[in-house]
Amino acid sequence: MSSSLQRRFGSLTPEEASRLDTAAVELGVDIAQLMEIAGFQVARCAWRMLGRRPGSLHVVAGRGHNGGDGLVAARHLAGWGCRVTAAVLGEPHALDPLMSRQAAAAAGAGVRLHVSPSAIRTVRGVDSADIVVDALLGTGLHDPPRPAQAEAIGALRGTILSIDVPSGLDAATGTARGAAIRAHTTCTLAAMKRGLWNPAARAHTGEMVVADIGMPEQAWLRCGLTAPTSLRGGRMVTLRR
Repeated sequence: MSSSLQRRFGSLTPEEASRLDTAAVELGVDIAQLMEIAGFQVARCAWRMLGRRPGSLHVVAGRGHNGGDGLVAARHLAGWGCRVTAAVLGEPHALDPLMSRQAAAAAGAGVRLHVSPSAIRTVRGVDSADIVVDALLGTGLHDPPRPAQAEAIGALRGTILSIDVPSGLDAATGTARGAAIRAHTTCTLAAMKRGLWNPAARAHTGEMVVADIGMPEQAWLRCGLTAPTSLRGGRMVTLRR
């Protein structure tokens, strides 16, 4: 990995990514605002994978921000004429207010959605989907996936688009912590994550896309970080490595 590529596209550790989100909130940017742009960029990536025409998708989401990005993407894709189903892995009563709002918005936009702690129910629908969106686990993974998560990861198949990092992959090192998705495409948000530069990660990431989500310049400065120079103006860039 060259220092030039790092400057252009970033190399965030999971801790730095979390600090950026916190700094943005302190500046007055709500997480829901960043989630909206993130999900829109993921939807654009999926739309491009579909050949820019409506298709069928199944979104498998976790209860965290990664799952919220997936539900936002589902809503936009439904609005573009796609047939979209989505499932959140977890107990319905355990969703936080933000995830509950995103689930309601997706369902209101025509996404067939259910919330269940059952991995089998969560992945039901993957066989009929042109694209399966992996929104299960994000950059905050520090331990191997829990049993239900690992079961869902093992059952995902087809053309998989992972959000931020393939579920089960350590965003800091690019190595698997147990069960891990092998994606066709990974759309990582705000900046490249450090582990994704690891050549060993390519077996899991597939094609690597990095997208601007409007992280404020002041948030980068507040964290002592430098914003990627090639991710401005809403760009979504496919890395040729």
